[in-house]
Amino acid sequence: MAINNNYPMDMIKRLKEKMKKIRTETQEIKKKWTPFTYFSPMIRKVTNIFKETDIKIAYRATNTIFKQLTKKPDRPNNLNGIYSIKCITCNKKYVGQSGRDIQIRYKEHINQIKNCYPQSAYANHIIQNKHEFGPAETTLKLLKQCNKGSHMNCWEQKYIQEYHRSGKLITEQQTYEHNPLFAIAQERNRKQNQS
Repeated sequence: MAINNNYPMDMIKRLKEKMKKIRTETQEIKKKWTPFTYFSPMIRKVTNIFKETDIKIAYRATNTIFKQLTKKPDRPNNLNGIYSIKCITCNKKYVGQSGRDIQIRYKEHINQIKNCYPQSAYANHIIQNKHEFGPAETTLKLLKQCNKGSHMNCWEQKYIQEYHRSGKLITEQQTYEHNPLFAIAQERNRKQNQS
């Protein structure tokens, strides 16, 4: 095409040599790509080490569409009943009940901790003692699946007493929560004090 357009032959040869030289340089400099799984912003600090090398970094996600589509539920929906939450620091437990999914109730406990507004004994324990709470997968456990009502109160009281006797109950939790006998005795004492 250059000859047909009347370019000088020596110019065509120089251009050919330049192009060959550029091709060989780019082949020598060609960088290798390596994938890193992106699990947190900290991975950027690790990959910055490779900036001055011939290695290029490609980030790979852990939560892919394929995983979402092929994921099997690891637990049945709407687990409600009596649950325990473990304190990571002291390994003591809080026992609670929920007529809703315990995962939702767990998130409420965590929000109370994050907002420093303890309404539960668990949130109070974590905030007051400056202890650590962990993810639901390692700290939350369903003790007994049951429906809301006095039946659930009895089961909760059973587990509270069991953990209290074995020394596994957090000190902020009262051992008489939802105990109908305690409520009756408390009402009787209140009436006697008024008289």
